[in-house]
Amino acid sequence: MPDEYDAIRRGLSNYERGLYFELGRAYIRGETADRGWVRQFKIETGKGSRIIDSARTEGLGIRAVERKSGRLNEREAREQLIRERAGIDSGKIARSDWETVAGEKIPRSVSNDMHALSRDFPGKFNHQVISRTDALRAIQVGRTLASKQLELVRVYELDRADRARKRLQNIREIVRQRERARELERQRERDERRRRAKERLPRVREAAERLRERRERQQRTRERLLLMRQTTERIRLPEPTTSGQRGREEHEALGVVGDEVVDARAGVS
Repeated sequence: MPDEYDAIRRGLSNYERGLYFELGRAYIRGETADRGWVRQFKIETGKGSRIIDSARTEGLGIRAVERKSGRLNEREAREQLIRERAGIDSGKIARSDWETVAGEKIPRSVSNDMHALSRDFPGKFNHQVISRTDALRAIQVGRTLASKQLELVRVYELDRADRARKRLQNIREIVRQRERARELERQRERDERRRRAKERLPRVREAAERLRERRERQQRTRERLLLMRQTTERIRLPEPTTSGQRGREEHEALGVVGDEVVDARAGVS
């Protein structure tokens, strides 16, 4: 039959049920920060990571407390107990206490695992069942603590948010300054490239002019060589003539010579 514990839990989310129960029980048992206790403490075991609800240093290991406000999830609880065993066996966990609430279901396999741990590690593993009245009080206390902590958290969060905004502004200003510096550097590089290009321009023009003149000389040389080759070919290959034509040409040549001789003698006399 539902009781006050069921009623108070009914109006809470799963997260709130666990949180208020853990905070309240830790406060009632004196597990406070000034006594060395911390919440949600993580250790590494040979079977994986184990996050403990409440823990503090004890000897060379830690004292761990796990609290369950409702029915135990079989798979999750067994995984935790496997890692609990590995932690105790390695010495990382000096002592482990599990708290559950009377009347809340514990799967048989989980109960067996707990008994096995108590048997295998006497004095190092303990399972405690607390009354529903004590559990109710724990949730009530935890809810009050959470509301107070929430106010502190809100103030802290506002302050942190303000610091974050200022940090973001600083980062943005740094980014802008770096961007300006990069732009100035890029501008200097562009100016330097223009200066070097301007210095190279006369040399480039001079080289281009020399190249043009050389090509013109080469062209004239090729033209002269071509003309010489054509002339040589004409000298080597005279046009063929017939014998009759050759006789007439010789006769005409003799006539011209005779006339020149007569003219020469007349001039002498």
